[in-house]
Amino acid sequence: MKSLRSRIAIAVSTAVATVLISAIVTGTVHAQSTQTGPARMPPMDHMMMHGQSQAAPAAQSAQPPMSESSKDPRELVGLPTPMQEHMLGNMRDHLATLNEILGDVADSKFDAAAKIAEQRLGMSSLSLHGAAHLAPYLPKPMQDIGTSMHHAASRLVIVLQDASVTPTADAMRDIYRALHEVTTACEGCHAAYRVR
Repeated sequence: MKSLRSRIAIAVSTAVATVLISAIVTGTVHAQSTQTGPARMPPMDHMMMHGQSQAAPAAQSAQPPMSESSKDPRELVGLPTPMQEHMLGNMRDHLATLNEILGDVADSKFDAAAKIAEQRLGMSSLSLHGAAHLAPYLPKPMQDIGTSMHHAASRLVIVLQDASVTPTADAMRDIYRALHEVTTACEGCHAAYRVR
């Protein structure tokens, strides 16, 4: 039974990682640092040092929208460069967290998976990721997708804790359903929006 669970977890882990990495690599999110030389300061510190207001995101768009000849149908969300980097850092952390959760599930470490899921993806993670600073820059539907992902991650925590008590095949299916809710929110956002 454990071997079958491990094989299923590894297959799911590989599929999720492939989809998310593919989305990032193929241009689902377009933002790169153009600075060379010394390392950049963390985005929030950079913004604070220059006294930029976080209440006027529209006026601080870093780059113009893509030309009308672009074939990308996703809505362009213009962000200042520090916020682009902040958002991309958050998404890379989300991907690393999903990978860690899948590894813990494959090893039947459900409590460890639950802990990391809540700390870095669940509703408890919002302050860690600077959600309040980033939200004013995002369209409301995009904010709603992000919130749904964080809610789904917190529901995943409960499913993982239940599996820790009763590690059955049904519990494993529940884990995969809950993980699917998280990644569905990720995929939906990447399919609808792009940043520049």
